[in-house]
Amino acid sequence: MSRKFTAAWTASAIACLFVPHVWAQDAAAPNPNVAAPSPSSAAPQSNVNPPDACKLLPQSDLEAVFPKMPIVSKGPTLSPLYKGPQYNERCMYIVKLPSPTSSSELSKFVTMNVIQWGNNTSGPRGAAATFESLRSTQEKITSVQHHIEDVKDVGEVAFTDSTKDQVKVYVRKADLVYILSLDTYSPQSMPNALALATQAAKRWEEVTGMAEASTPIQKNGDVDIPADTRAPDIAPVDQWPDACALLTPEDVRAVFGDMKIEPPHKSFGQVTYHSRVERTEVLPKPIRCFYQTSRPQMVNGERTFITHSVTLNVSNVAANVDLSKRYYAAARKVLDASAEVEGLGDEASFSATSNVVYIRKGPLVIQVQVGGGDRDHAVHDDAGRRVNALAKLVARKLAHTDHI
Repeated sequence: MSRKFTAAWTASAIACLFVPHVWAQDAAAPNPNVAAPSPSSAAPQSNVNPPDACKLLPQSDLEAVFPKMPIVSKGPTLSPLYKGPQYNERCMYIVKLPSPTSSSELSKFVTMNVIQWGNNTSGPRGAAATFESLRSTQEKITSVQHHIEDVKDVGEVAFTDSTKDQVKVYVRKADLVYILSLDTYSPQSMPNALALATQAAKRWEEVTGMAEASTPIQKNGDVDIPADTRAPDIAPVDQWPDACALLTPEDVRAVFGDMKIEPPHKSFGQVTYHSRVERTEVLPKPIRCFYQTSRPQMVNGERTFITHSVTLNVSNVAANVDLSKRYYAAARKVLDASAEVEGLGDEASFSATSNVVYIRKGPLVIQVQVGGGDRDHAVHDDAGRRVNALAKLVARKLAHTDHI
């Protein structure tokens, strides 16, 4: 090799010194003027087979630990060119798992990352030093949300770094260093991650590189679906009051004594608990009580009728007072009930536009409304006076209701 050729490659050769990985290299042509090294001083033989992340973590392993679950392969990612001959450095899969809180699926990622491989295990740039550096770095940068723990029987040395969202298994097997990452799903996540990482280690042998696993991965019988541990945001159905008990015919008669009052119309409802399997319960008491009132009048010699609709809606009974406050704040915005009303429940507000009074008492939010007079200012203003009078009658009952 001429001096000029050697100088042209000096910069690249120096750059390679700073790459913390060891790869197989092509042997240089023999120089007859240089004595061949003795067997004791020769460098160890490079691995024949470079690592393949998708063979270290094949889809069949995931099918074994996630039986009957859809698995999508995102394929391999090649190593960068500066590392020499390219190999599959990274492999990713998506496992579709049932959501514990809805009927949809959750996408959980499983990833294999090859960090280092080659014919050098010991030494300052060897796999052992790289692995210890990884461990030291993780301990320094991780927060209190991380839990780092040594594990046995996974490769030659291994540790886990787990959070509530992900499990990572760091492994060294001879000259190979890799990380198996699994998104957390259930208590099975840690055992699954360890099983996958252990099986990957069985597929690597010093000197020969990639190899067949000596034993298959142990299969899971099924996938544990986490329980929906969320607390309901609404009260049990037996705690919802009777709308027609809060607004009785006597109450309506006390405010609309000058008008004819039709018998109340009751409407019932149901509560749906949204989860992986939805559950519905029928409310045993009416949540809406509706009265129609009317009286005749003579306009320009013609007999017409003034009508008012009177409604009480049990809008919501929340699981706790804090949730009820949030619901009340949102509900009053719907009909622009911006005017505060004192002395009704824990808080109340009035919409002069819609003639609606919202009342919150503890976890309960109700709506009292008097309709009519959409095209007559006098009738509309009269409806506003009447709805406020009804709201006071309702509020008195709320003050003496045991479960509110």
